[in-house]
Amino acid sequence: MFKSYSMELGGRTLTLEFGKYAEQASGATFVRYGDTCVLVTATVADTPRPGIDFFPLSVDFEEKLYSVGHIPGSWNRREGRPAEKAILTCRLIDRPLRPLFPKGMRHDVSVVCTVMSVEQDNIPDIPSMIGASAALATSQIPWAGPIGAVNIGYVDGEYIVNPTVAQREKSLMNLTVAGTSEAVLMVEAGAKEVSEEVMLGAILFAHEEIKKIVAFINGIVAEIGKAKKEFPLALPGEDVKAAVREYALPKVEWMFETFERSERNAREEQVKAEVAEHFAETFEGREQEVADALYNVQKEVMRRHIIDKGIRPDGRKLTEVRPIWCEVGVLPRPHGSAVFTRGQTQVMTVATLAPMSEQQIIDGIGTEDRKRYMHHYNFPGYSTGEAHRRGQALPQPRTPRDRPRRAG
Repeated sequence: MFKSYSMELGGRTLTLEFGKYAEQASGATFVRYGDTCVLVTATVADTPRPGIDFFPLSVDFEEKLYSVGHIPGSWNRREGRPAEKAILTCRLIDRPLRPLFPKGMRHDVSVVCTVMSVEQDNIPDIPSMIGASAALATSQIPWAGPIGAVNIGYVDGEYIVNPTVAQREKSLMNLTVAGTSEAVLMVEAGAKEVSEEVMLGAILFAHEEIKKIVAFINGIVAEIGKAKKEFPLALPGEDVKAAVREYALPKVEWMFETFERSERNAREEQVKAEVAEHFAETFEGREQEVADALYNVQKEVMRRHIIDKGIRPDGRKLTEVRPIWCEVGVLPRPHGSAVFTRGQTQVMTVATLAPMSEQQIIDGIGTEDRKRYMHHYNFPGYSTGEAHRRGQALPQPRTPRDRPRRAG
């Protein structure tokens, strides 16, 4: 049955339509905001993905060039791989959604936002985030939402909700905030040196708008929301948690006694091996539960050191910053070069200046069609001490437990 719901957001009408498109998805909504239209779907796998220790959520933001009346510039005139902006928008949507799924969920969940029409005064990022929230909230997928999201500008001393193109050009701030009615979950911002008071005021202002969006979606859920389905969760049993905590707590405390990172990593590997060996027979076949329980103990001890004692793992107090050193003019021939080092993180940046004729032509749905500043980021294997050939994917870390998959 087709249902349509509307509210005012930033002086414009936001409309969510249900029951008309993508009816086989677990949840779907068609979002209209001005002339911007996005189809958002959410689906979940029937069975958990075997052999993983993280939540497999994927978010896709699909830009269609027909949404702005363009034909793809590729040889075969078809849509290509996601643009950089699309990948960044995937991550923007992912961050506030992910924490609200049940811990221990191992079923694949896919959220797809297909941008079908774009009015430049109403960028599709915010409608996509709201649509993802509504699609998940009304589906049978277990999720502790809904969330709301807004973009905030700051023009002539006033906060603007979802600013237009003209307002964005004059704005001193580009702030995106997402959260529930109780808390802010995600903040992404760029600004022209605004004060902390202005930025904090913008976040609080955004949260008030978010509360209205959440109330709007909750009203929809009350009317057409599906009953949430029960999924088996991969969580350590209480017997495993108690036994691992009793045995491993002193060892984890010992692990954090050193402030030298390499030594702490070596101790961590030793503790993992000892714990696994100790419980190999007691909890045979439940090795993953033992590993998860140990991870929880490590997190507990680290948090206690930071919050209660005010000491971070490397020995710094909460108010201390790692020593930083920089060097410029490292390479003689490129137009510019510099090295930045903080702790064990080191970056070498090399700059090249070229004529305007070499600017990049952008095949995208935004207002920018040419790019004359390009920043390329490389992460070679040797930067983490890994022996990997160029182009081979680096192994993903075991922690944090529910790490996001790379979008795109």
